[in-house]
Order: sequence, then C-alpha cells, then structure tokens
Amino acid sequence: MAKTRFTAEQIADFLQQSKSGVPNKILCEKYEFSVSTLRRWQDQHAEGIRRELKKLESTGSIVFLCFFISALLLAIIFSKLLSACVMFFFLVYCVDYIRKFRKISAKHIQEENIFLSRSGRGASNAFYHFCWAFIALFILGAGYLIVRMV
Repeated sequence: MAKTRFTAEQIADFLQQSKSGVPNKILCEKYEFSVSTLRRWQDQHAEGIRRELKKLESTGSIVFLCFFISALLLAIIFSKLLSACVMFFFLVYCVDYIRKFRKISAKHIQEENIFLSRSGRGASNAFYHFCWAFIALFILGAGYLIVRMV
C-alpha cells in the first residue's frame, strides 16, 4: 500500500480552503497535487456526509414510529387530549432534527451547493421534508384553534 503524502488534517484543511472560496487550481498548484485528487477527496467526503444523513434519517424514522405508537396508545387508553400532548414533543424533535440535518449537510459544501448536498445522489431525505410539513400543519392547527376560541 502506498504511503499518503498528506494527513487527514491536511486534507480537511484543503477541503475547507476550497469551501471558503480558494480556486481549486490555485490550491492544487500551491500544495502540489492534481485537481482530480481534490475532486476525489471532495467526493469521498461528500459520501461520508451522505452516510451520516442516511443514518440520521433512519433514526428519525424510528423516533417518529415511537411517537406515533405512543400517541395512538394514549388516545385509546386515556384521552385524545393526552395523546395530543405527545405531538408537542414530536414538534420539538422535528425542529431539532432539521437543525441537525442542516448542520451535517452544510459541513463541507460551498454555500451555493448546499441544496445539492440535501437533494443530490443518495442524500434525499424524506423525513427532513416530513418534519417541515409537520411543523406547518402544527402551526396551521394552532392558528385554527386560536381562531375558534375567539
């Protein structure tokens, strides 16, 4: 196996410089490696981020299923009002999930390419979109209740 010229920290620094706007060609000439090597490092790093996003989505799906089952059981055993309280905690989880998802997906990507990281090959995250839909429905439902009370 060939010895690598650069450490993981150096590669991370190169990727960070590329993200901050240093042109790839200048970066490659300065540190004496090829543009294709830089692209390979960016692809490897992007694949790692996609794996993290997929893991986050699978965890989110399990949490959603647990919230759904607990709300259903509470509605059957006790009252609908008690099961509605579970939805508030799910709302908090959705907001936290969106925050984590944005933090992970924007880790390495240039500002103009953030959308691609969230919707590109292997990174499409249905639970992320579901969280936004749930938040919108929760706000609309709360607005409806306020209007009905007045």
